[in-house]
Amino acid sequence: MKQGSFLHSDCSDVSDSEMPECVRKRKEYLEKIIRDKEAALVSPPKGHLRAVENKGYHEYYLRMSPGDPNGRYMTRQERGIAKQLAQRDYDAKLLKAAKKECFAAANYLRVIENNSITELYEGLSEGRRALVEPIRLPDAEFIKFWLSEEYEPFGFEEGASEYYSDSGLRVRSKSEIIIANLLEKYKVPYKYECPLKLDKWGTVRPDFTCLNVRTRKEYLWEHLGMMDNDEYANKNIAKINAYGENGYHAGNCLILTFETSQKPINSNIIKSVIRSCLL
Repeated sequence: MKQGSFLHSDCSDVSDSEMPECVRKRKEYLEKIIRDKEAALVSPPKGHLRAVENKGYHEYYLRMSPGDPNGRYMTRQERGIAKQLAQRDYDAKLLKAAKKECFAAANYLRVIENNSITELYEGLSEGRRALVEPIRLPDAEFIKFWLSEEYEPFGFEEGASEYYSDSGLRVRSKSEIIIANLLEKYKVPYKYECPLKLDKWGTVRPDFTCLNVRTRKEYLWEHLGMMDNDEYANKNIAKINAYGENGYHAGNCLILTFETSQKPINSNIIKSVIRSCLL
């Protein structure tokens, strides 16, 4: 087991909607521990280890029966046996703890599958729903609420090239057509060039402001399409830094894609970003 592997199965700091999937992954992780440790304990070494600290040094004694409380001192040449005994005892305790937690996780999953608190609101009559403030709106209602924010479109310069997504949204480049069309294909709600005020910078208009419906998390998506232009690159690096100073960090709630005249963006990259961040 690699050091830190527990962290990858931790369910802290997740939303209600993410919790069931997180618990399932944790349960799978525990089941692997159980399989591995049961296999390791099929032929355990015999005897019991007694570890003693003596004047800053560790001493190990081998006890072969309960009637032998002290045991026989183990030489340095027997350190391998001492290590096997210590590992066996640790594995046995870990196996017991993993089985206990796995049992609890299985019970929790059975409870939420049959009695999800997030579905109670949807089961109410329309009249009652009008009077109740739920802990979590159904997806369709939340999307409608999220998209209801009104803002003034940025507008286009007269004579500017016209690019339209499949839904008829006018955007500023062929690359933005790809992004918009794929967001629409994957049914990711988004707002185009929705204004956002940043401290020490002013108002910015991210290319796309996107919603991960499952997590209810909002992402800003900036596509930087002329990174081989020094003036453009320097201006946008300053803007990225301003995003960071306002809590919008790449890989967290800020999506950044790049291209140059020699290295254009492609749809596979856009699909990968959408799948990893927005679904």
